[in-house]
Amino acid sequence: MCTAYEVAGKKRGSDPGYLDAAAVAELILIDQPRLIRPTIPAPVIMPDKSLRTMLWGFKLPVPGKPGKTRTAVNSREEKLGGHTWNKSFRERRCLIPAAAFYEWVEIRGSMVPLRFERPEEQMTWIAGIWRVEQDRGECLSMITTEPNSLLGPIHDRMPAVLTDSQIGAYLSGELQEFGPSAVPLIYREAENYLKKKGSEAPPVPPTQGELF
Repeated sequence: MCTAYEVAGKKRGSDPGYLDAAAVAELILIDQPRLIRPTIPAPVIMPDKSLRTMLWGFKLPVPGKPGKTRTAVNSREEKLGGHTWNKSFRERRCLIPAAAFYEWVEIRGSMVPLRFERPEEQMTWIAGIWRVEQDRGECLSMITTEPNSLLGPIHDRMPAVLTDSQIGAYLSGELQEFGPSAVPLIYREAENYLKKKGSEAPPVPPTQGELF
């Protein structure tokens, strides 16, 4: 399950045409890679092409534990019809711009993060939903779906990474199903960002290696 991704305004390449001039200017201001983890504010693209900032994760009650809550950063595709997610999926969709996202795997006896990104410095566009919470304001959740052939050996889920042609249909409400992403991705081993000081510190550029 993806619990960390990276934003960087200098990512180039894929431009689906859903950014207005103001949104582009705001993204470019992110001059250093920024690691986004649960509850950290992150930029999202709205259906009207504007850019907003939201906290990552919905606060949900813990079943059987009155007064206890948990942060749900991801929403599974097969559960989008359920009570928790349905209204947001029908009425409050957004697009999450990411330079990369991370998944963990055991390598050489230790758990390490793998950094997934599109080749040639292209932006990764991920399907998201959002809602307003009384004590936290606007909050987003990342949709996850079945893994493609690249992610399958690593995890049983992956972010719903959209192709450029899917973006318009998703934001307009037409796209209802995702499945394994057809977007080309590459990955490499990254430094353990959990050991870095500061939750927004970006990972050191990783090296390519034999992983499996």
